[in-house]
Amino acid sequence: MAGAKHYRAFISYSHSDEGWARWIHSRLETYRVPRHLVGQDSAKGPVPRRVGRVFRDRDELSAGGDLSASVREALAASETLIVLCSPAAAASQWVNQEIEVFRELNPDGEILTAILDGEPDAQRNGFDVARECYPAAILEPMRDGRETEPAGADFRRKGDGKRVALVKLVAGLLDLRLDQIIQRDLQRRQQRVMAVTVISIALALIMGGLTLVATTARSEAERRKAEAEDLIEFMLEDLTDRLAPVGRLEVLDAVGAKVIDYYAAQPPNEMSADSLGRRARAFHLLGRIDEAQGDLDSAYQHFRTAYEATSRILSVDPGEPARIYEHSQSAYWVGFFAWRQRDLEATEARFLEYRDLTAALVDSDPDNIEYQTEAAYAYSNLGTLYLQQRRYEEAHRSVTSSLSLFQALLDAQPESSQALYELADAWGWLANVSEFVGGREAAMSALHEQIRVYERAEALDTDWRMRRDAMLAEYAIARLLIMDEAEASAEDIAQAVQILQTGAMEADALVSHDPDNQDWRLISVRQRLRLTRALLLAGYADEARSAYLDATRFMAHPSWMAAEGPRFESTRLYATLNEVKLFVALGDTASAREAVESLLDSLHLAEDWSTQIDRGPYLFAVASNLLAELLERSGEDEDAHQVRRVLVDALDGSRDRLRLDTAAELERARAALDASNLAAE
Repeated sequence: MAGAKHYRAFISYSHSDEGWARWIHSRLETYRVPRHLVGQDSAKGPVPRRVGRVFRDRDELSAGGDLSASVREALAASETLIVLCSPAAAASQWVNQEIEVFRELNPDGEILTAILDGEPDAQRNGFDVARECYPAAILEPMRDGRETEPAGADFRRKGDGKRVALVKLVAGLLDLRLDQIIQRDLQRRQQRVMAVTVISIALALIMGGLTLVATTARSEAERRKAEAEDLIEFMLEDLTDRLAPVGRLEVLDAVGAKVIDYYAAQPPNEMSADSLGRRARAFHLLGRIDEAQGDLDSAYQHFRTAYEATSRILSVDPGEPARIYEHSQSAYWVGFFAWRQRDLEATEARFLEYRDLTAALVDSDPDNIEYQTEAAYAYSNLGTLYLQQRRYEEAHRSVTSSLSLFQALLDAQPESSQALYELADAWGWLANVSEFVGGREAAMSALHEQIRVYERAEALDTDWRMRRDAMLAEYAIARLLIMDEAEASAEDIAQAVQILQTGAMEADALVSHDPDNQDWRLISVRQRLRLTRALLLAGYADEARSAYLDATRFMAHPSWMAAEGPRFESTRLYATLNEVKLFVALGDTASAREAVESLLDSLHLAEDWSTQIDRGPYLFAVASNLLAELLERSGEDEDAHQVRRVLVDALDGSRDRLRLDTAAELERARAALDASNLAAE
């Protein structure tokens, strides 16, 4: 039955998906190929002006267990089989039989999939087997033993989306690359939006004076409005998801502005909840673009506008998941920008609202991965906020909840590298909080768990982000090992030196991969400075000096010289601190004293350590103790006593909120004061 092919494709589907089948059939047969591609050579011959005939009608199926002759003829006469995949299709004997017959009649024929619902390879990917969307026949090997790999498009909202998925099918049917037609398709749809908008405004003017004409034209206006809404959904979801990763901010900005302009022409009381939701999502988009471009005030205003809109929509339909999700995103973004403006009261209110909304989403659909992820993020955000506010017990509870949710997400999708990364990051946050509520051992235990999670990742050697964060976890362990210099054992110091020497080589690899990356250069500098400290504790002054000089060479790079912000300023001060310790180890007390006094002057000049200098209390405590020791060496005991008194008075009131290493320095100063007081008595 080989012969001429009368159909470009045959659509195989379950009757439960008939609506989708009609839509895809109609769109394929009416799709116009971009003019500049027509006539080009492809593996399937010259590219035609239109896709061509597509067979869909299966109403003539026989009452028995076999396909009718007419359907078999249509399968034989089709170049490609398009299988609409869903749980209903997976369970359909007709869909499976059509796949088998197509392969029998067209051994070299192509099969494209169109995922509508469910999950591909559900059981292997950790989903309920009832969610499987691939019919069994599509995964069976070919007669010659070749394994099949379904190719096609994902029409789900979390996949390609309707518009891009349709274009993917067209590309597959005509043997074209997706990027050859997507840009032209986008331009065509943008033109349609403009045309629809203009027509809608024109109709609105006519309706003002010609009631009879307006009544006659109402159905046409509704049709065009529905078409515009469909296009707006494409612009906000499918198009945005594809342009955001490649940084096409100017196109995204135009998309958001067009949507806002479109809805500005419509009376709010005549807009549906879906329309109001799309309008709010357009403000979300504009806010994200403004943030990326550095216009934070405008971004904050856009998110607050969206928040007010989604709040009103949710109050009308409080149980609808789509409305809950939209408002949860508004709550998060408003909270995030309140945080950036240091309005922590408003931040907490919105983050708590975000947490409660995501919990409602999970209640509405417990198996929804996207909802579970949002809930995990909500707890993580609260934990970070509470940590900054030094509300350590609350931070610990929130971070622990986040960790449990991320663990469940990884259990549900064990092959997901993103889920694994999120779980490892959650262990890192738990280590951060545990330092305050559980002590050194609890913090180190969490860090070891974080490293074990990273070691499970197949991409650890190639994913630079994972390599960086795994290295930072080891760096944090080294910091904890020697945080109390007076109490650190020789074994702890040796282990810290080993970790930091290995980390320095890893950091060099990061910098070599991207020499202008400021964050990676910062990691390399900090590794060398921490190694300098560990080597000094181990008694290796010459090796420590070499590590310090390596750090200064990294700091001489132009990208570092131009870098600003608390992390870079504190690292420069920490470098000075290491310089002081080197001078002391080499016996140059005069240079050491000059350097430490300069360091303390810099700290005193800073108006707010929390915003200008990272780890300001620690630097102040260590520098004060070093200066006091230098003063004592020169016989200036009263001045040394006064330096320590200033340190204790400054930090004693916040003793329970200090990191372990800062608290250890505070205790050293207090012990020295007590000893001097006893000696005076």
